[in-house]
Amino acid sequence: MALLVISLNSFSQQVQDVDSLRKIYFDKQKIVSNQFTNEYYPNRPQIYSLDEKKFIDKVQSLKAPFEIEANNYRKLYESVDGEFIASELRDIEYFFDGIIQDYPYFHQNHTGKKVVLSTETQKRLNKHLQDFNNPALLASRDFKSYIEGFLRHQSSLEVEKAIYKTSDNKRLQAYLNLIPKHFSNQECNDFWQYNYINAHIDEWGSKNLEGIVKQFHASCKNESYKRIIDSLYTESTNSRKDHLIKTYKTVDGYNLDIHIFLPDSIDKTKKNPVMVYFSGGSWTKGNPEWAFYGCASYAKKGWVGVSVEYRLADRHETTPFEAVKDARSAIRWLRMNADVYNIDTTRIVATGNSAGGHLVLTTALANEWNEDSDNLNYSASPNLLLINSGVYNLYAESNTDWITRDLADKTLAKKISPIHLLKKGLPPMLIIHGTNDQSVAYSSAKAFAVEMEKLGNAFEFYTLEGAPHAIWFDRRFSGKVAALRKDFLKKYGYE
Repeated sequence: MALLVISLNSFSQQVQDVDSLRKIYFDKQKIVSNQFTNEYYPNRPQIYSLDEKKFIDKVQSLKAPFEIEANNYRKLYESVDGEFIASELRDIEYFFDGIIQDYPYFHQNHTGKKVVLSTETQKRLNKHLQDFNNPALLASRDFKSYIEGFLRHQSSLEVEKAIYKTSDNKRLQAYLNLIPKHFSNQECNDFWQYNYINAHIDEWGSKNLEGIVKQFHASCKNESYKRIIDSLYTESTNSRKDHLIKTYKTVDGYNLDIHIFLPDSIDKTKKNPVMVYFSGGSWTKGNPEWAFYGCASYAKKGWVGVSVEYRLADRHETTPFEAVKDARSAIRWLRMNADVYNIDTTRIVATGNSAGGHLVLTTALANEWNEDSDNLNYSASPNLLLINSGVYNLYAESNTDWITRDLADKTLAKKISPIHLLKKGLPPMLIIHGTNDQSVAYSSAKAFAVEMEKLGNAFEFYTLEGAPHAIWFDRRFSGKVAALRKDFLKKYGYE
């Protein structure tokens, strides 16, 4: 009896200390995670370039330290925290199997060689299919990430079918057609439909989504999901009603829009400067609505505010080559319609973040890359350029390999790579970049600035120490970015 009491007291103490035990475990896994981050992410191109056997061995060596810590915890505390550690081991497996299922895609990106996973490896991944209809697993971030990767690769095959040729939202349509094939459980089916429609409205907008939203509303049993989608869709569609929307180009069956915010009072005797926004998003996503607030703000100050829709990889299955053509077409359209909207063609300012910054640069630089339908008598170059965390070298950056993966001549990337297109006599530019940018290396922005200076071009280059990629969102730096932009515009007589 005494031994039983001692045992029960010990068990009770362990239960009370579960939070402390988990904290120790998480601290140890954080060390392992930091080691993984330092070894994996900087070396991803080299790791994915390995043949499959060496790749699998490398992934297993990266996975092992996580499993060791988890199994050590299980040996000691499974009796009081078994469910937690079981979920930890499951999530570790899903995270690293997610890396493995990406192997064919990234191996081709980095080597140019198409491969398929071996039968043994594919069997390893196929065992996860039985979990797809388990609603309880939707609480796991790593499980959901694995499914997103799975659907991503499946949708890349799906969109090749003829039924998507005329779709304006190809990838979303592909996802929604795949979901019923893999998710028979209603709760899981509802979740994944909701997940992709929600993301699409946020990242690409509500254009041509009416039918999709109606279909979702009819099939979904989750009232909360339906209310959220209805709210997001309504908010998005309403945001498109308080300004002009014009088609600036029709290409490959797509009507590309230019959103125009005019000043409240238009003085026909006075031409207005224009602020043109190109959204960022790695040329894969981007929503003109992201710039509506900025456009409206400039319109209140007497400007014409403009937000440009352009073709995107995850909506139209295109590459940055098409996006560059669209950006140049949009600037030309503004010049061609200057009299209609009282635009001062000597004061067109273009601005963009990240991939949007790249497009701003190419409007002034990519002179050989034009749409066949463009009137080349009109200049595609703005009069002033504002670039935040831009992309300057599409030929050297390893994370842009996908752009040229299907091209026989990889050097074609230089045709839309700003640093390879530099010349004298460019419009004045404001370039802002953070030293802690993990998406676009600070060194690439610095190299661009050095070449600009050699050519004697008018520009200002500002380094934000410790700033990440999304400097326009980060409260530590967004105010500084806004101040630099205002001062630059004032310097050239725009404020």
